[in-house]
Amino acid sequence: MSIHTRTTRARRGFTLAEVMVALVVFGLIMSAAFGFLLAQGKGFRAMSMRSAETQNGRFGRDIMRQELRTAGTNVTDNQPIVVLANDSVFAFNSDLTTNRADSAKFTGAVYVDIYASSAEVDAVRMANAFTIPGSSPSLQYPLADYTAIAGTSGEAELIIFRFTRDTTSSDAADYMLVRQVNDRAPEIIATGLRRAPSTPFFRYWYDPSRYNTALTALDTVPRDWLPLVKSVPYRGVTPDTGTAPSTRIDQLRGVEVTYEPSRPNGAARNVVRYTVPMPNTAVARQARACGRPPITPSGATATWRVDSNAVMLSWPNAIDDGAGETDAVRYVLWRRLAGAALWGDPLTTVSAVGGSSSYQYKDGGVDRGLGLTYQYGLAVQDCTPNLSGVAGSNSVVVP
Repeated sequence: MSIHTRTTRARRGFTLAEVMVALVVFGLIMSAAFGFLLAQGKGFRAMSMRSAETQNGRFGRDIMRQELRTAGTNVTDNQPIVVLANDSVFAFNSDLTTNRADSAKFTGAVYVDIYASSAEVDAVRMANAFTIPGSSPSLQYPLADYTAIAGTSGEAELIIFRFTRDTTSSDAADYMLVRQVNDRAPEIIATGLRRAPSTPFFRYWYDPSRYNTALTALDTVPRDWLPLVKSVPYRGVTPDTGTAPSTRIDQLRGVEVTYEPSRPNGAARNVVRYTVPMPNTAVARQARACGRPPITPSGATATWRVDSNAVMLSWPNAIDDGAGETDAVRYVLWRRLAGAALWGDPLTTVSAVGGSSSYQYKDGGVDRGLGLTYQYGLAVQDCTPNLSGVAGSNSVVVP
């Protein structure tokens, strides 16, 4: 009997009170553990989000640092360099991109993108004039067609950087940075940006010596000058001379950019501020290392050669080829149907050989059997690279 009693007591479980106490203690421990994990996860997500926001803002900074300093690169003589400058929009002309694989032959572009369309790598024409977004009052651009040489579009495209309301966010305080080329659709560069307190996104530095000869150091553009607008078609010719309001924009030498790449964390604010110099915006700049632009050469003589089923072109050497400034690098050839208004893209180039008195080129790419009449254009290019004017050839009928 006593043995049975001892066995029964050995098998007895926890009392209800003991189970309840254990559950309460376990619940408290798990609650604390889950709370800790949730806090850690929330902190990690917040840190990751702030890191992503900061990286997002840095990407926008890097893009603008690379491109703003190219303002004025390879613009034509009378094409505006900076077109619009206000608190949130900066628009300028630059030969930033070409779609020609061998850009050294024809252009002074900064980058090559063989997939870019002509509408993205050339000066926008009046036929495609548009209102620059963010301009107030509205600014139509362009006010004229800008041609580098006779019959061809200038190669400096309009680049627009703009801070605007962030449509990807429900927070009205969020902005995004967009970039636009000519009249093409804008692309988003950075999102979730904030305006720094009492500071505009763009502030500008200019050379005041034109307006006060006693001032030689750069200064910030007076607030009552904004917006700066190139309101006339051509730069550097009347009425865009002297101290006319439209000339103020030509005195810009740097752009200061300020924004917050992430939302404030309590009282702490993450402010990004940097200034991009623009070395090519001086009106009287001389960015040539090879002397003056080449003198227009004599036009080529075009002859149909039955024996080779091709048009044979011949021309004498240019004045600066082997003489003069001796800086001729190559000849550029165009082909068009007789009567066409534009030359279009170049046909080919022929290297200049110092000491050669004449050159020839055989064009076997013409359409035969249609009785078409062609004309050829010839220009010389120096090592800047500057192009001369285009000299037209005689017309030649291809049987």
